[in-house]
Amino acid sequence: MNQLRVFSLIIFVFCMTAGFAQSSKKIVQKGISVVKTSEMRIDDGDKEYWIDEIEYYDNRGNLIEYKEYSDKGDDLKKWIKYKYDTNSNLIEEIELNEKGEQKERIVTIYKDDLKIERHYYDDRDRLYKKKKYEYEFRS
Repeated sequence: MNQLRVFSLIIFVFCMTAGFAQSSKKIVQKGISVVKTSEMRIDDGDKEYWIDEIEYYDNRGNLIEYKEYSDKGDDLKKWIKYKYDTNSNLIEEIELNEKGEQKERIVTIYKDDLKIERHYYDDRDRLYKKKKYEYEFRS
């Protein structure tokens, strides 16, 4: 079960970083700090919009928090906080439950601006997995 959750989180983070509505450059240029996405399901008879997603950005245009809500905006489905280093490398991802308690934490370690390791921690902040990255360079 934990492996499935980790895999889902990795896929989610990849999709999030690949599919943000605005580029970080545009976020900075426009001075955007929060993006709210609302939805109205006309086929379900909705007559008003409800909040679907909220994205929070820092001054460098990095996504620092993401919240996704269930249909009708009633329940928090996903809540992730992100931390970056001074080079805007993503160094920590914390998935939280609806009470704001850690479900999982992923720490990414860089060397020379290249990702070299990821450490995975469970809801009790116990390290349960490590991933190592190796690079081969063109000569």
